[in-house]
Amino acid sequence: MAVTKEQVLEKMKEKDVVVLDVLPRTDYDMLHIRGSESLSIVGTRPEEFIKAVEAKYGRDKFFITYCSGYPCRHFMEAAEALVKNGLKAEGYAGGIQEWAESDLPMEGSRVKA
Repeated sequence: MAVTKEQVLEKMKEKDVVVLDVLPRTDYDMLHIRGSESLSIVGTRPEEFIKAVEAKYGRDKFFITYCSGYPCRHFMEAAEALVKNGLKAEGYAGGIQEWAESDLPMEGSRVKA
């Protein structure tokens, strides 16, 4: 139930895919995968996270969740909650750490010019 950075890059080309940064918005604003969306699961019950996802995106998208990278597990918590509630989702374990180390497209206030 985990995808690689290469798979994330490929899936992002599809219109039905939403890449979700599940950390707090302040972290997202500092650094995130270009093209990803912010919807935090941190400090939120899984049921509330699911309601927020459904309200914003509906039930027909494929979700890729990520967080900061190892050892952060919020990405898996989010992906499991989505799947458990009948949505399609996978987690990206490498998170923003691996993405940045691979020099892949990022946005945010900490992006080096």
